[in-house]
Amino acid sequence: MRGIGRAPFRLAIAALLWLAPSAQAAVPSAGKVTRAIADANRGASRTAPLLLEVRLLIAGGGASASGVIATHPNGLARLELASVMGFVERHLLRGTEYRASRDGQRIEDPHPFLPPLFLLQAGSGEALAAALASLGMHSEEIVLGRIGDRDCYVLGGRLHPDAQGQEVLLPSFWVDTRTLEPLRIVGADGTEYRLGEVQRFEGGIRFPRVIEIDPPGPLRARLEVVGVTQAEAPAAAFQTEWLTGPAGEPGLGAPAP
Repeated sequence: MRGIGRAPFRLAIAALLWLAPSAQAAVPSAGKVTRAIADANRGASRTAPLLLEVRLLIAGGGASASGVIATHPNGLARLELASVMGFVERHLLRGTEYRASRDGQRIEDPHPFLPPLFLLQAGSGEALAAALASLGMHSEEIVLGRIGDRDCYVLGGRLHPDAQGQEVLLPSFWVDTRTLEPLRIVGADGTEYRLGEVQRFEGGIRFPRVIEIDPPGPLRARLEVVGVTQAEAPAAAFQTEWLTGPAGEPGLGAPAP
């Protein structure tokens, strides 16, 4: 992956100039946008399996934790957290299936601390469309949106009325129209993951430094990404048995030189 870098990134920038909307222009197709996002992912050197060293901070001064996220471009992710209170939590994400455990015991209603970061790793438009669909997003639907002063492509659609007639966000993936940097992921359960500024990590990997977690309930949290490296993380390392397995990081390691 270290040899991949500036050339795909230049292609992504060229695609941006072609895709960026104007007041009169039609919204480009979802297929064009997903292909351009995949080009940007390759240019950011993040389309291989990754290990993220993270810190979790609970809003309002709650307990903090440190841990490791393993995220695979095939749509799999797992998180192991060691709390300052002494317990260990494991979170596993496989499409819309979200499970967690604490000290080896299943948690019935876990907090959604693990974002679907594999959306940032898709290396082709087809792979990204499949990942979006696995999360309950309408991968062929695209609209425009806005976050602060940034115009966005919103894959999956933006708003729909709930049972009480209130407008709520659809499951969706928001990217900046000009840079294609990821800005927001809305899960099927309504959790918003707001992605901060992209930073360069080891090996030229570009990844958001901060992820704000805002679920429908009262608990809010913040993931700080301390480090990012490429890793050997086969699909077998993301089996549900890992949730109740022994301590450590079985099945993960540094990539072969």
